[in-house]
Amino acid sequence: MTIFSLLLVLALMVNVTYIQGAQEQKLRDDPLNARHFLEQFNRNRGPIMAGGTVIARSRDTGQKDFRYQREYPESEVFAPITGYFAPSGAVTGVEAAADSLLSGTDPRLTVQHWFDAIVGRTNQGATVHTTIDPAAQRATYDALRASTSRRAAAVAIDVKTGAIKVMASYPSFDANSIAVHDTTASTKAYDRLLKASGSPLIDKAIDESFAPGSTFKIITAAAGMDKQGLNENSPVDTPGVLTLPSGNPLHNDADSGPCNGGQLPLITAFAQSCNSTFGKLALDMGQKTLGAEASGFGFGQHIPIESDLRSAASVYPKNMGGDDVGRSGIGQGSVSATPLQMALAAAAVAHGGVVMKPYLIQRITAPDQSEIEAASPKELFHATSAQTASQLRDMMREVVASGTGTGRVSSDIAGKTGTAETGLSYNERWFAGFAPADNPQIAFAVVTEGSGFGADAAGPIVDRMVQALGVK
Repeated sequence: MTIFSLLLVLALMVNVTYIQGAQEQKLRDDPLNARHFLEQFNRNRGPIMAGGTVIARSRDTGQKDFRYQREYPESEVFAPITGYFAPSGAVTGVEAAADSLLSGTDPRLTVQHWFDAIVGRTNQGATVHTTIDPAAQRATYDALRASTSRRAAAVAIDVKTGAIKVMASYPSFDANSIAVHDTTASTKAYDRLLKASGSPLIDKAIDESFAPGSTFKIITAAAGMDKQGLNENSPVDTPGVLTLPSGNPLHNDADSGPCNGGQLPLITAFAQSCNSTFGKLALDMGQKTLGAEASGFGFGQHIPIESDLRSAASVYPKNMGGDDVGRSGIGQGSVSATPLQMALAAAAVAHGGVVMKPYLIQRITAPDQSEIEAASPKELFHATSAQTASQLRDMMREVVASGTGTGRVSSDIAGKTGTAETGLSYNERWFAGFAPADNPQIAFAVVTEGSGFGADAAGPIVDRMVQALGVK
């Protein structure tokens, strides 16, 4: 009996060691572990900042369980950045990208927690400082909301570092309704938003793609220069109507004007946004050549932003032929792009063909204000040559000086307008470009759905955003 009892004690010790050692993390992370569930909401999760503005924080409820309530001031404006932290365990946006640091479970905060324990202070998560300009984010969101009853989005990026200054999406949502501790109420709020018109839970700036329309002519023009040896002054055909391979016509936006008949320098055809010219260029180059250029600008890639945060892939379809190739040259047909993608295309032009990796987190600090990590700008890819980028900058300045953007934006902005027909009751209206025109600092893309043209609908939003950013 003594030997048997000793064996039982030994077995118990082995089992306890196995559970507390080898199985500790698995049991802690098990979704059925109620303690793990409660532990998340009993941590003083760190704040998320935009400039000097708090855009996410934890409030002490004073309760034993669910002690800290996550709150999102101005949530509809900043939801694309913060994401949400829900009682279901779902975490999105910067909340997900910096989850372990915000929650205080990251090993880099261990020493801080030891010190807190010594002085009797409650552990707190790190503070995340984003790259977002809060005034510009507010101004842009308000302008998007006023522009449409459908979908709209805008992105603005520092061309030299990749820091995202604006990432606005409409319609948006109130993350506070999902972050409530009542799981039933949170689930109902989530389900309601999931079914709402315009899909407010989807970040239109990075996770939704639209037909880019004539903003895609930036890439078609780049392909003509990179692959066919054209330059900004090369004469190009401007047929009044381009006959596609099937015999169907591809019209220009107007039945009269400079785009209808003869030839023009490439820079003029670009500024006037001649559909027939860029449809013909696409047909002359073919799907493979134009698709390779689009890929070089980032199409087909999930653009990385932060850990656990990347964009949807923009699409230039493979195995396209006939009419679709011609339409692809003007950003129609099956071509689709996120606003982030078109902002990166503009950034490539503004920055000598180089695209810097976009990012949202500038730095992260511990509760004692010591810096845990900071952003380190790095190149993402080379989209085109410096020579091609230089000529495209001239062409995008000409759009505002004498083309489709004249009078729609301030003269110190350069860009490309775009109006994509959807075949429905609305167009997808674009403006992608950079500012200042002669010394680019910010690249941007704006899209808004509704009737009319990109220059008229998206231009005023660009103006307001650039002004709010204080770019000079």
